[in-house]
Amino acid sequence: MKRYILVAFFSSVVCSAKAQKLEKPKRDKITGAITLSAKEQVLANPFTLPGHYLAGNIVRGTGYWAIYFHLKDGLDIYYYVLKGDKAIIKFTDGKLLEISAASDEQSSIIPYATPPVAESFLAFELTDEDVTALLNGKISVIRINTSQGPFDYDIKDSKSEIIKKQLELITKK
Repeated sequence: MKRYILVAFFSSVVCSAKAQKLEKPKRDKITGAITLSAKEQVLANPFTLPGHYLAGNIVRGTGYWAIYFHLKDGLDIYYYVLKGDKAIIKFTDGKLLEISAASDEQSSIIPYATPPVAESFLAFELTDEDVTALLNGKISVIRINTSQGPFDYDIKDSKSEIIKKQLELITKK
């Protein structure tokens, strides 16, 4: 019996492990511009849904960088983030990086969730200096300022390298 439990456990670990991968490059049919993006990865609290979940991925297109955050929170409220609103990334050495929202976005309530869960997909613009800071720093906290106040996400050491690895993967292409 123990053998079957161990096999099941190791199978679940292998299936749940995610390597850093790029999505298939997207080519604009009109301009021919190529956009590269990394697969979305969980950054904070993957097992507390509907508690406080944050995932993210990096996107690079012609002349721009962006970081996308996917938020899920156990809230029965709507919130929004307007273009130019700030997110703050705190590194373990105490330095702060402010990034600006790329567009107006609002949350939606997941209809099949019990209790209700608010979900949003937010894009933030990155400059070349921001990319350098993310490559050279270790993230400890991400704060996203919303119409309902700031949402803070503590990033564990094991998850702090995800954004860095995504950036390295995209810059190699």
